[in-house]
Amino acid sequence: MTNSSTQHGGNILAVANQLGCPVADLLDMSSNLMPLPMVAGLRDTIIARLDEIAYLPETESGTLRDLFAARHRRAGNEVLVGNGTTDFIFAAPALAGLKRAVIVNPTYNDYRLACDWAGLPVTDFPLAAADDFHLDLARLANTMAGGELVFLCNPNNPSGGLIRSADLHAMIAAHPKTLFLVDESYLQFTREISLLNLEPLPNLLLLTSYSKIYGIPGLRLGFLTGAPERLTAISARNKPWGVNRVAQVAGEFLVTHGDAHVDAVLRYTDEHRPGFVAALAALPGIEVVNGVCNFILCRLTGDMRAGALRTAMLAHRIIIRDCANFTGLDDRYFRVCLKDPAGNRRCLEALRQILNPS
Repeated sequence: MTNSSTQHGGNILAVANQLGCPVADLLDMSSNLMPLPMVAGLRDTIIARLDEIAYLPETESGTLRDLFAARHRRAGNEVLVGNGTTDFIFAAPALAGLKRAVIVNPTYNDYRLACDWAGLPVTDFPLAAADDFHLDLARLANTMAGGELVFLCNPNNPSGGLIRSADLHAMIAAHPKTLFLVDESYLQFTREISLLNLEPLPNLLLLTSYSKIYGIPGLRLGFLTGAPERLTAISARNKPWGVNRVAQVAGEFLVTHGDAHVDAVLRYTDEHRPGFVAALAALPGIEVVNGVCNFILCRLTGDMRAGALRTAMLAHRIIIRDCANFTGLDDRYFRVCLKDPAGNRRCLEALRQILNPS
């Protein structure tokens, strides 16, 4: 049985099996993927090179690693390629010399699970709902004594809160005895500069995901950037052939051909997110948490709870994310993500019928 704390959004295949319907009948608002079609040319590239699954993949994804490193003006030994960013989330707490982890809540649950697996004690740093879960970096900095591993998701999942990268960089630089793992899985949905574009710091491990912005979570592809000595310690624990050949081929294409797609996602988000958020906030019984990303955290203010709402939405063949299992949230919170206009309207109409049936 799956522990509720490890459940994620986007489990569309299992939901389709549960409901006995085709996947195509479902609208998945629970997984924070880009709302546009697949990157132009990606499918053709994969098909053209599909015969390469007859070979073992590159052991360290060397071609892809070097393309990513060159793209971001880093040395090859400053980058690792993984089977999603999950590889590195679970590797970081096992690094030698760490005394504890600090996790800012609410946030992605796998950070805590990774620490539990590594036996690393966790100190929670709770954020206030009344302040839309805004992170005060100065208050966080005051809790650091050295020897911590601090997990930061920027923008944060599930709240959508964003910290300016320059401010984050300055805090990390000011605390050299603390190791920071910064997860930028959703930063490409915003116009904020990445920490990849700022001066490298020896106490920073930086995660970049291709799953969400390019809509390829089934391929599992992520990157870790950091100081060579840190990456050497992490790579020593990596499985050989940890990234499959199709993911390597897709990544090589996206590093060199993905910019136009990212620009299109940004334009789409700028155009459609404000209206979708306003329509959600106008529904009876819903408060919207102020965020910036392609997903929106909401709080139910009436008698209904998120679990019941999720079940009711499934009757409309729509999946939403019940957020009750996020540390720091209760059973009133749910999350939806931006889809195409028809999908957004379908979600809003279903919510309206459920929350205001009269």
